[in-house]
Amino acid sequence: MKLLVAYASKHGSSAEIALFIAQVFTIQGVEVTVKDVKEVESVEGYDAYILGSPIYGGLWLTEMSRFLDKVWVQLHGKPVYFWISCIRILESDGLQHALDNYIHRRVLDEIGVREVAVFAGKIRLDEIDWNERWTLSARYDGKALPGSRNDDFRDWDAIRAWAEKIRAEVVKA
Repeated sequence: MKLLVAYASKHGSSAEIALFIAQVFTIQGVEVTVKDVKEVESVEGYDAYILGSPIYGGLWLTEMSRFLDKVWVQLHGKPVYFWISCIRILESDGLQHALDNYIHRRVLDEIGVREVAVFAGKIRLDEIDWNERWTLSARYDGKALPGSRNDDFRDWDAIRAWAEKIRAEVVKA
């Protein structure tokens, strides 16, 4: 079995999630290719696909949108799974907000994405510019200062569980 894990990443956090997901598969002998979507030349020859992008300003990264525009016909009908990383899910209504507002259902439905996951991300304020800080501040519900969220909030157990669930689905197929 051959799996493509393709991601968009701005500061490396989503790339780390993609590598982690790939490890869940490689320890079971699955042949995995992990690439930034900007480096994927073809999606041919893979049996399944896991795609992911962080959310910035309420949107996937542009690179992910361009990638999906380019390959959606080739992915249609194949086992495709999608995840986003979004710090907004730390808020009480955050998960539902992310699912309702950051998942472009029409695009994912056209491709036939089988499952979508939302994971928290990582914030390092010293690694982001002032425009990104302003966007973060504007999107919070006011219950916590963005500066107090300068940490890694990725739940590796949840990410592993999601990847193992997918592995069980695609390896048996």
